[in-house]
Amino acid sequence: MSEQTTTKRRGFGYAAVIAAGLLGLVGGGLVSTAVGHNMVGAGFRHFGGHHDRGPVDPAEAKEHAARMAGHLAWAVDATDAQKQQLTQIAQAMVNDLLPAHEKMRSARGKIANLLRAPKTDRAALEAMRAEHVALADDVSKRIAQGMADAADVLTPQQRSKLAAHWSF
Repeated sequence: MSEQTTTKRRGFGYAAVIAAGLLGLVGGGLVSTAVGHNMVGAGFRHFGGHHDRGPVDPAEAKEHAARMAGHLAWAVDATDAQKQQLTQIAQAMVNDLLPAHEKMRSARGKIANLLRAPKTDRAALEAMRAEHVALADDVSKRIAQGMADAADVLTPQQRSKLAAHWSF
């Protein structure tokens, strides 16, 4: 393996750690609040004993996002200005992800109706699957954008400090 290939892999690993850290604190907190656990299995999560918690309260989701941004800011000794920027980024992500949560909630009813039908409508189930994949892709893109925005707020030293909190 060449030195250039090794350097590229180390650079990718460093970027992956930073991305995972930001996702874990900012994106993960937002996704769990704004999108909920509906992204995995949509209506099928009831088999595990979970129940629909109803619509997400936007104010509560924004408060949760602010707390997650505060945890991130504390972990990297962020300035007040950085904390404010991270909070704004996180709350903007909530605004953008809440419609995805509502789409997932409505899809659960559709899936239940399809499964109750006397004959399995494979085309409709496939359409629902494709819709879920597209929605998941949109959510993933928004989270990646938010992670990049948050990373831009932090200094290289702060990103390094954040990466030190996670081991892979």
